Amino acid sequence: MKRVMKNMSRIGDDVAEIMAGHSSDAVGIAVDNAKEVMNKGYWTGNLAREISSEMTTKLSFMLISGAYYSGFLEYGTRYMAAEPFMQPTVKIIKNKLRDDFSELLSG
Repeated sequence: MKRVMKNMSRIGDDVAEIMAGHSSDAVGIAVDNAKEVMNKGYWTGNLAREISSEMTTKLSFMLISGAYYSGFLEYGTRYMAAEPFMQPTVKIIKNKLRDDFSELLSG
């Protein structure tokens, strides 16, 4: 029983480490996706500077874009088609997390 509890403790630490790593990876992926969709006009870098992540618990984090126009890009307007950059990032990170957790649990 002690061995099981020790392994559970280790897995908890590993999960926290995985989440923290993917939190910072998510920012880089979101910035790359933002650069791809910002193809009108010119790139000032403001959108990239406004993207950040914040660990909310050991098991979760928020990916945030503070640029006021992020929602317009992500969902579009009646005059502009949506050019999502956050949703593709979420899908990529979700797949990476699934793979890492599967690897962690399998051995």
